[in-house]
Amino acid sequence: MAFPPEAVRIAGFTLRQISSAIRTQSPYSFAQTAYDFMGGTWAADLTLAAVDARESAAISAWLAGLNGPAGRFELDMAAMDYEGPQGTITADPVVAVAAQPRAQTLVLQLAAAADTITVGDYLTLDGHLHIVTAAEAPTPAFRQTLTLWPRLRSPVAAGDPVALRAPWGTWALAGPETALAVSQARVRTRTLQLVEAL
Repeated sequence: MAFPPEAVRIAGFTLRQISSAIRTQSPYSFAQTAYDFMGGTWAADLTLAAVDARESAAISAWLAGLNGPAGRFELDMAAMDYEGPQGTITADPVVAVAAQPRAQTLVLQLAAAADTITVGDYLTLDGHLHIVTAAEAPTPAFRQTLTLWPRLRSPVAAGDPVALRAPWGTWALAGPETALAVSQARVRTRTLQLVEAL
């Protein structure tokens, strides 16, 4: 698994959050009930910038090598206009307290007293992308408790690394086919539909 080839330059990126929660409504009383099945995943549409014939061939080879949704690759969040943490971060934190899969709360050990993570920051744990939905103030011991979406995908142990300054996600193609659009002026473009690879 690796990042896409250099020829892949992003012209547009649409990131979607998909939750497994639903709300039902009675057709008689209109009473509503919400059900939270605690699932969440990312999906995206990736529009590539126009490329020349050589770059197009490299992209075609990379896509063929993914074998449709069977292959996985990493995508840097900088590709989607994410300029990094909104708080002050001098170094990437590590997990301070172990947590189990499906946990929503995570305690991180920050590197310095001035470091802080804020709501809306993205981070990567064990190759999976998360967004911070709530953040407590850091403690005097440089620990900060966060609430994440989606819930943790796998167990994390104290000392596990967290990519906060340059978060990334693990992705797969959403379906078995890809397409190349070529105009009469030989402008080559592609739009890829992606899902988080779990």
